Amino acid sequence: MVSTEESVRRAAGGDGVLAAVEDALGSHPDVREVAAVLVGGELAAAVVPVDFASGPELRDHAWAQLGDERCPRTVALLSALPRDASGKLDRAELARTLAEDSPPSSTYVPPRTPLEEAVADVLAEVLGVPRVGLDDDFLDLGGDSLRAIEVANLLEQRAGLQVSLEELFEAATVRALVGGVAEP
Repeated sequence: MVSTEESVRRAAGGDGVLAAVEDALGSHPDVREVAAVLVGGELAAAVVPVDFASGPELRDHAWAQLGDERCPRTVALLSALPRDASGKLDRAELARTLAEDSPPSSTYVPPRTPLEEAVADVLAEVLGVPRVGLDDDFLDLGGDSLRAIEVANLLEQRAGLQVSLEELFEAATVRALVGGVAEP
């Protein structure tokens, strides 16, 4: 009989993929502990930060090292990783926790339309991050009033979208921005 933990490892592509995710995230200076598991058919990771960490920043850090194929879609921030009675990491419990409890996390959802891609590209360029997903928050990624001005100008130049600074701060994700502005 195959244990739940072993079936999770096999479905995720074996220990090599899990180890690669853990190594990539573990190399970030704000990460104290990390574990990767499969949740609902998707690769996910849980991180215990040293002090403070941003889910989108950690996900992008992993993506830069692993690419789309091996990057976890979800990076959840936890106060501690689950352990069994002997103190070993309990991956099966971690997978259940990530599936059921929905801890604070960052799940990359790629842009689907040309307009969403244009908005995401502008945000990524201005914020200096490798990519921006539909639900990544402008402020969480380091956005401020000066960058908002640059974003608004570039959106008008490149996509013909007129977005006020107020709209950018209120609708701070690609999904909300595209949903809240009319195309030219």
